[in-house]
Amino acid sequence: MMQFGAPLHHLEDNLTRISRHLHIAATFTTMPGLVLISIEDTTTSTSETKIIRCPNGYDMHRLDLTDHVVRSVGREAISVEEGTRQLNEIMNMPPLFSWYWQLLDWGIASWSVCLLAFNGSWYDSLAALVLGLIAGSLNLLASRLKGYTNLFEVSVSILCGFMASVFERWICFAAVTLSATVVLLPGLILTTGAIELASRNMHAGTIRVGYALMLAFIIAFGINLGNNLFVEIFSKPNRASDMNLSTCSPVSQWWWWLAFPVAIMSICLLINVHPRNWHACILVSGIMFVVFWALVIHLQLKTIGPVVAAFVLGLIGNIWGKVFRHNAYAIMLPGIMILVPGSVGVRGIMTMFSSTEIGASLQLVSQMAQTSLSIMVGLFASSFVVYPHGKKLSALITV
Repeated sequence: MMQFGAPLHHLEDNLTRISRHLHIAATFTTMPGLVLISIEDTTTSTSETKIIRCPNGYDMHRLDLTDHVVRSVGREAISVEEGTRQLNEIMNMPPLFSWYWQLLDWGIASWSVCLLAFNGSWYDSLAALVLGLIAGSLNLLASRLKGYTNLFEVSVSILCGFMASVFERWICFAAVTLSATVVLLPGLILTTGAIELASRNMHAGTIRVGYALMLAFIIAFGINLGNNLFVEIFSKPNRASDMNLSTCSPVSQWWWWLAFPVAIMSICLLINVHPRNWHACILVSGIMFVVFWALVIHLQLKTIGPVVAAFVLGLIGNIWGKVFRHNAYAIMLPGIMILVPGSVGVRGIMTMFSSTEIGASLQLVSQMAQTSLSIMVGLFASSFVVYPHGKKLSALITV
């Protein structure tokens, strides 16, 4: 479950539920990439601790299959041996989408998000598409060269910052750089960390929040370094990176309704949602986006808008999962990734790097934290409305 992207505070609930079903006295502690299992022997009054390391990732299709196995074992519909066999099959399944679809998806996600979220023009979206494809190619390289993994985020950011500076006369620097690195932005990690802190999972929440802030610094540093390289190489001392999205020339908002389903489908492909569930993701996220547009964009309710939008997303997603017995977490995650504020934090840190306006940069970072907390409140409230006593068959309620 951790390898496929399950929320850690709900992962502990699942593990505890299964251990009770198997009559095993055990306690669990989860952290990103690590699970501590303490198994107690009541006859000898001793305990044995298992430490399991596991990579983090997002694979909603295999997480959905795993959750189905957990529910089947909990209902005693299948035996433990059969459940173990099915889990082994799930672990050994080939990827849902081939590498070339994943590569193309980086470009499509950058193109659609540039128009939808970053006030990009058609020229900006084209530049973001090209840089997104390059970033996707470097991602494939990082998956094959272990030594390059540690340089991946900063190298992509440097490249995007440099290329956006080269063509800054024709494009909006902020829109292109943020769109090209949209897959790397730490908004989802920060929001998940805030949710885990609020759910009393202090270890996982603290680690995620710290990692999200450091990742924002890395991306901002790389973009700023790429811009500085352009300034030094081409002797442009007065050229400074401008991260103000209000200076961009956005397309008409009518085009947002074309870019939105493309953005949701690209996110679904990125996190391996099965195509048979794409329509549910688009519908649920679309209703959320209409609410967000009406409150935040049209009525300028920037404080209450994200809370209500997240509440609507969680409410409809949980009801959909309850009625159609789908994994509500997988249905809601694409919409949450549209709401997350990772770009705001990167803009704030970039402003801190490139100017002396500390107040403006701190305001942007504060806005990132405020949006994360707004999403957290909305999702928790929606889960309480649909499941006031919690879920009994599956703990995958929300992020």
